[in-house]
Amino acid sequence: MPKRERVVIQGKRERTLKLKKLRVKRRNILILAIAMFIANVAFGMAFPYLSVYMSLLGASMFMVGLLSVAFNLTSTVFQYPFGWLSDSTGNRKAFIAFGAASIGVFYTAIAFVNSATGVLILRTLQGVFGSAMTPAHSALISELSTRAGSIFGLFNSIENAGYMVGNFLGSFVVEYLGIKSVFVIAGFLLFLSAGLVLLIRERPSGKRSILGMILVQEGRESWRATVKGSAFKELMRGHLGLFYVTVFLVMIASGQFYSVSSVYFKETFGEWSVGVIFGVESLAAALTGYFLGRLIDRYGAKRFYLLAIAGYGLAFLLYAFVKNVWLVFGVAFLSGVKWILTINSTSAYVAQNVKVSERAQGMGLLNAMMSLGWVVGPLIGGYLAGISFTLNFLSTLVPLGLAFLLALKLQE
Repeated sequence: MPKRERVVIQGKRERTLKLKKLRVKRRNILILAIAMFIANVAFGMAFPYLSVYMSLLGASMFMVGLLSVAFNLTSTVFQYPFGWLSDSTGNRKAFIAFGAASIGVFYTAIAFVNSATGVLILRTLQGVFGSAMTPAHSALISELSTRAGSIFGLFNSIENAGYMVGNFLGSFVVEYLGIKSVFVIAGFLLFLSAGLVLLIRERPSGKRSILGMILVQEGRESWRATVKGSAFKELMRGHLGLFYVTVFLVMIASGQFYSVSSVYFKETFGEWSVGVIFGVESLAAALTGYFLGRLIDRYGAKRFYLLAIAGYGLAFLLYAFVKNVWLVFGVAFLSGVKWILTINSTSAYVAQNVKVSERAQGMGLLNAMMSLGWVVGPLIGGYLAGISFTLNFLSTLVPLGLAFLLALKLQE
């Protein structure tokens, strides 16, 4: 065959292969988007009513705070190992599906428990197994596009839209079917989401042994030493380490507020308001997520992260003093914007500053820092809310102010 014809045929084959890869990527985006929308409908239904359910079972405000502590403590411990396993096996969808199904199992079980202690135990186990989902989920999204801000903005909008639907649907279910029904329905939706995720077509990668996961030798020249030993140290060094510290501080404030906010909304505005206020927050995040993601791509993650921290302070300050439910809906919209700014800017910052081979670990460490903040924050929030909700909300300005000052030192 003449050389010219071979070149033409090779060019056609390469174009065909590129088109095939593009179709697979688009199909994966669609499947993951649908699955995560459904999963977040479940989260939006169940999460706002966990604290209310605990309160109905006779738990103190401090024990309500422990509900978040238990979940996030186990998430903090297990997210990084699950992120490492996802990187080492090259498998994202299996971990996402396992995590989603596990969360569904424990939500369903919560509906059949009639003691606050039982709910606390199940929520703790939910944090262990559910933590398999988040690092792989973030890593898979980052691998679907080279434009980190845009792709995270797209998925955050889709997921927050699902969460919003879940918030409003949860209010309806609680009103007409009872609070236990919301956990059963959420469990079913999470099983459905897990099944959809398994339809994703991942590119095969070289299989790696997962032996020796715990024992790490620093000087060992192998993929294990690189992934398990130096990766963590590198991620916690320099500006990245400072970044993770600021995330931890912001999430302390978040944990202080949100671990007790459902009870506060119920007591101040009525039980019907809980799902609606959370729904307005989710609506704001869904409407602005993709747009803000594009702006992050254009102007950089740091400045939007600073804006997000300032948004936290303003939102919690307003929540402390606004007592009119219609004005609170406006505060909730602002609060939703600051959340989507936070998740978009922090995810983009990690994606832009961490090597591809360690990205799931970088995302896992980001989520671990968020979870760790939610270990400390609810302890403080549960104690201070027992004294005064207003005192608790105002005290969030301390970790937020420190986080803002430290974040000013981050590199662009």
